[in-house]
Amino acid sequence: MDDADLRVSSAERQEALAALVEHHAAGRLDAFEYEDRRGRAADAVVRRDLTVLFVDLPEPRPRFPSTRAGAARSLQGAPGPAVPGRSTPRAKVARALLSLAPFIALAAFFLTKEWPTLLLIPIIAIAARSIDD
Repeated sequence: MDDADLRVSSAERQEALAALVEHHAAGRLDAFEYEDRRGRAADAVVRRDLTVLFVDLPEPRPRFPSTRAGAARSLQGAPGPAVPGRSTPRAKVARALLSLAPFIALAAFFLTKEWPTLLLIPIIAIAARSIDD
């Protein structure tokens, strides 16, 4: 199998999106072309979908890990590199808190009948973000 046919991870998509932001900020991509490539990067399934977006652009470009190194690591039983975006216990708590924020705010609103309690939603979101960092 060709490396271009390998499926991309969320982290690889994010790396491509970050590179597109840099190219847009540098003026290499106009707003329309940036939005088109951003959408295509977000929808990318295989590496080829991402590499085609950078054919006419200089660095930065997404870097794909070598499949041979990953295969050798798995054969040797050595742990692989840390995977960005992998859920840690803190991240799970933050996501749970964030998903419950609207319900907590609504319950507080119905109990107190005060509209400022709805401000709990962004307050909880900020707190959840600080937990995740």
